[in-house]
Amino acid sequence: MVNKATRKSSAAELAQPRQRSVKSADRVLDLLELLAGTGRPMSHTELAQRTQIPKGSLTPLLRNLAERGYVERLPDTPRFRLGDATYALARRGAHARGLVAASEPWLRRLVSATGESAGLSVLRGDVAERVAAAQSRKAILYSLHVGVLQPLYASSAGKILLAWMPAGEREDYLARVRFEPRTEQTIRSASVLRRQLRSVREEGIAWSIGEFTTGIAGVAAPVLDVHGRAAAAVGVALPVARLDEERKRKLVHSVQEIAGQIARVLAAD
Repeated sequence: MVNKATRKSSAAELAQPRQRSVKSADRVLDLLELLAGTGRPMSHTELAQRTQIPKGSLTPLLRNLAERGYVERLPDTPRFRLGDATYALARRGAHARGLVAASEPWLRRLVSATGESAGLSVLRGDVAERVAAAQSRKAILYSLHVGVLQPLYASSAGKILLAWMPAGEREDYLARVRFEPRTEQTIRSASVLRRQLRSVREEGIAWSIGEFTTGIAGVAAPVLDVHGRAAAAVGVALPVARLDEERKRKLVHSVQEIAGQIARVLAAD
């Protein structure tokens, strides 16, 4: 039960004006927006004047941004400009939005073709992140939610992204990864995973049978860019109880077909 004092306190909090966001975050954004808006290098003094950031606070902000590559100081001058990391971040964001937009109608078509929930995942460091999904309407289903992070060694999407990773990067991953068991079926050995990845690359398809979630099977295929790299992995997930050999063949065909369709849309943009 909510008492009167609690209600009064809540009402008072809601009546308060929205607090200003974190000052340091505002200052970083002010700096980046100013440098992007002017399109030219600017001195420490000018940056301080235009942003109203005290010089004593501006210096460590610029130092941190420079260390991360978001700004850079021109050689032998006191002027700063946007760094490569800022442009790379913008490109990644634009690419991710384009990938999601291109995939969404095809994910719905994949659900129609298979009757199962479908998803699209991309590489995020040492995990696969689901960035788009469409849900099955079956009474018994496995819902795929956007934002879920999947271990590369335990999910069908993760295995696809690993299999198409440059060999050196893949071996670096296999040398540092800790195989934490999600289920009783989760792979726990780099040598076993390495053998499986060779088959994934040869067959163009990856399976995860109860390895990420008990009782759930996943199958995925690569969405290849114009250079033959895996821009993403597209697949479906379903209860293992619905999986037989004929169903497997149909799922593989549908997933590979939709992966190809998404790749063609991306190549045309």
